[in-house]
Amino acid sequence: MILSLIWHLPVRAALVFVSADNFIVSVGIIAYMMLLATLLHPALAVTFILIFNSEMFYDFQIWAQGAIRAGNSSLYLRVLEKLFHFFYLLLPMANPYGKETANIHTSMRVAHVDWKYIVYSFGYVLTLSAFCYFLALFALQKKRHI
Repeated sequence: MILSLIWHLPVRAALVFVSADNFIVSVGIIAYMMLLATLLHPALAVTFILIFNSEMFYDFQIWAQGAIRAGNSSLYLRVLEKLFHFFYLLLPMANPYGKETANIHTSMRVAHVDWKYIVYSFGYVLTLSAFCYFLALFALQKKRHI
């Protein structure tokens, strides 16, 4: 993009938006991975991130709610639905405004009102990064290194 600006080539605003959005998502994933790598072996941390994410637990919660609405309202299914909801809320989201910005990523057209999602995502990632950083520091202080 810098070369495009130096050579006076037009740069679409959506390209800047998509680049910023992907950078913000990457910072959030790195912060969460740093925390998990402090607590676990790094290979286990990556495996945990790939398998157990908030979107998976959200999909399981929707499945459980659908089964309950279909007539299977057993205690086991209701407890399972609450457990999925708990893990959905506990785990951080990789892309918190992914549904709102998905159209921008495909059409490469961004409106002025869509830039607020970059600011919201940046605030979310700063909060997540600070939380992961301080929790990792706390874990390192409690861990025996020798």
